[in-house]
Amino acid sequence: MHADHAVFDRIETMPAFRRRGLGRQVMTGLAAWAAGHHAKTGVLTASVSGRKLYETLGWSTFGPVSTFRGRAE
Repeated sequence: MHADHAVFDRIETMPAFRRRGLGRQVMTGLAAWAAGHHAKTGVLTASVSGRKLYETLGWSTFGPVSTFRGRAE
C-alpha cells in the first residue's frame, strides 16, 4: 500500500497448483485486505497468461508495463 493505492505485483501460482481456484482466492483476499485499508485504486501487473483470470475478477487493461534489471556485479 502506498497512500490510497494498492499495488499487486509478482503474484504467481506454481504450475502444479494452477487451475484449482487458488489464484482467484489469493486475489480476492488481497483485494479485500486493500479495501479494508481504504485503498481507492489498485495497480496490478500481470502476465499475458494471467490476464484472463484478472479480467474475470473485474480488472481491466490500462496499458503495457516494461521491467528492467541491471547487470549482476
